[in-house]
Amino acid sequence: MGVIFDEPKYPVIDKAPGFWQTVGNFNLTDYAVFAGTAAICGPFGYYVGTPPPIRLPSMWAGLTLGATAGFMLAYQNSAGRLMGLKPNDREVEAGLAKTR
Repeated sequence: MGVIFDEPKYPVIDKAPGFWQTVGNFNLTDYAVFAGTAAICGPFGYYVGTPPPIRLPSMWAGLTLGATAGFMLAYQNSAGRLMGLKPNDREVEAGLAKTR
């Protein structure tokens, strides 16, 4: 686990959230980022695969990279809310906050 030098500006729910807790905290925006990034990168991969035999493998590579990047962005946003580094009003209202 890395060291975070920023002070939390919002209520801390968990200082070091685990993988499943962070994924379980995904909201609709996180899923939209995840799916949207993959949806954009797939066709982009098809477009940049200029010789026709490369188009489909390039599309699948773009889709895989886009899905990975989208998941990482969603994970970062969710973990930031749990650690109090991003606005987390929904989580606090749900009673998840340990300290205020």
